[in-house]
Amino acid sequence: MNLQNIEFILVTVLAAIFCFFTFFLLVKLIKQKKAYEKRISLLEKELRFDFMTGTLSRRAFIEDMENLLKSEPRGTLLIFDVNGFKTVNDTFGHIEGDNLIKRYSVRLSKAFDKELVGRLGGDEFLVFISGECNKKAINTRLKKFGITEFPDKPTKLTLTSCCGAAIAPNNGSSFEDLYRMADKALYRSKKTAHEIVYCK
Repeated sequence: MNLQNIEFILVTVLAAIFCFFTFFLLVKLIKQKKAYEKRISLLEKELRFDFMTGTLSRRAFIEDMENLLKSEPRGTLLIFDVNGFKTVNDTFGHIEGDNLIKRYSVRLSKAFDKELVGRLGGDEFLVFISGECNKKAINTRLKKFGITEFPDKPTKLTLTSCCGAAIAPNNGSSFEDLYRMADKALYRSKKTAHEIVYCK
């Protein structure tokens, strides 16, 4: 075997080794990229949805609502608050309190299955109905799905919730404006013991 053949074999072997390691690194990089993309997707999902109820997070709700208002300036923002939630926590414990929040969110999501439903925090929830406000239809849904008064089997309590509503564009054209007005209506709902109060 002459020197030229030996050099050719060495070059071939080195080239094969280089190709092998390059392929190995590419496979590793592709796997890392996929793992990174999966992690990003999970983080985005965690940011978008409330971890306890699966409804939209406050941030995602606001973002989606603002986008809807850009294409359709009419809509109704509802804020719900479960009455006596602290009593449930104090009597049955925080785990049962959390379970109650989950059960209530299921009711709310069924009642407004085609609308935006989000959790504001604690025992407060948000619903946004895009389009012209139909008070009669909203009131019918509240009663049908037991949103403002509902028997809770695990705690054997009949619980109630109050609701404040603000209508766009009459009461505002942004989440901030509508939220401020709906919150005032919610306060009046609590004070007057009305199931739902619409902002004037």
